[in-house]
Amino acid sequence: MIVMVGGEKGGVGKTTLATHMAVARKTAGHTVVLVDADSQGTASTWSDARKEHPEVPQLPCVSLRGGKVHVELRELARHYDDVVVDTGGADSQEFRSAMLAADTLLMPLRPGSFDFWTLLKMQEVVALAEGFNDNLQAVVALSQVPPSAVDRARREATEILAEMPRFRLLNCMTVFRAAFNHSAGEGLTVDEMPRRDSKACSEIAFLHNELFGA
Repeated sequence: MIVMVGGEKGGVGKTTLATHMAVARKTAGHTVVLVDADSQGTASTWSDARKEHPEVPQLPCVSLRGGKVHVELRELARHYDDVVVDTGGADSQEFRSAMLAADTLLMPLRPGSFDFWTLLKMQEVVALAEGFNDNLQAVVALSQVPPSAVDRARREATEILAEMPRFRLLNCMTVFRAAFNHSAGEGLTVDEMPRRDSKACSEIAFLHNELFGA
């Protein structure tokens, strides 16, 4: 399965979710490769930091650039059970190319009108990709939700996405927690930190199960 994490809005935790999903698939017993298709190279930086922790499962991380990313993703999918792609926070040629091969496009968004406005453009971009990729499913996950606004964020997102049937809102969400930032800097996941935030771990587990169905 090819899952890409991306969108037009930056700073919403895309690399965090991509790296966590890749590790979750590895932990579940699947062969997985993490693909860095973002010009900022954050996933590669995370992967390099992870090498300092030989006690955790290591993941191959491949950096891909350009308009032929979809070709290389299909080739990787022949050798791995799952391919998790970090395409970053921009409507780039890598983002558009990856959609031609992906099974699922996961778009993390923070609550608020400014983030959801980006979906207006994404509707057009996803529609173009669907013309070449019948398998593509576009899903939205609320990310970095303030702890005091969980119910309101879900309600508002449900109302907004009701007008955008091309996108499916996931039931799970991630709340703004320091644990995610701390683990990212170490090249780890929240499950692997010495002091585990059980709520953050549960959010990642729910996202993994909803995305992959296992």
